[in-house]
Amino acid sequence: GMALAYGALGLAVVRSGSFFGALQSSPWFNLAIAAIFVVLALALCDLLVIDLTRFQRQGAAGGGLAAAISMGAVSALLAGACVAPVVVAVLLLASQLYQAGALAAQFLPLALGLGMALPWPFAGAGLSFLPRPGRWMAWVKYAFAAMVLIMAGYYGRLAWRGFRQTATSADSIAAGDMTAWRQRLERARAAGKPVL
Repeated sequence: GMALAYGALGLAVVRSGSFFGALQSSPWFNLAIAAIFVVLALALCDLLVIDLTRFQRQGAAGGGLAAAISMGAVSALLAGACVAPVVVAVLLLASQLYQAGALAAQFLPLALGLGMALPWPFAGAGLSFLPRPGRWMAWVKYAFAAMVLIMAGYYGRLAWRGFRQTATSADSIAAGDMTAWRQRLERARAAGKPVL
């Protein structure tokens, strides 16, 4: 269920093609991603509380394969606050690689879901080789918070460059510079040049 939820989300984002590609070039989108990553890093450092467990159904009954798959999909969504930085980063990377021609990139979110689901059958079997919870988990969480802040800085830099709207050369247009893009498009139409 977890793998299917992330796989479906990945296919929806990656296959949206030019829409998601254009969205990624928007400085507002990059700024929003940077802000989300900052909020999630604060949550990882316990400076902000994000709790989605209140949306969980109490006393879920039923059994069978369909119930297990649906509960896995629901748990993937409930775990969203914890793994959102990773999921967003994987979706962005998969979209960029897919747009660059790597067709296998559309399965990266599915691989993420499989990796997240893999420990649960072992945990359910009660195997003792899984690491015990302890103080070490807080340090792992802080390390992830540092990585998420680095990602926030990366997307913040992309947003800043997009808002500057300066072209690097006479033949290029900076991402997000809609005025220059419209001028070049009109110039191409007036000259009868095809535009792809």
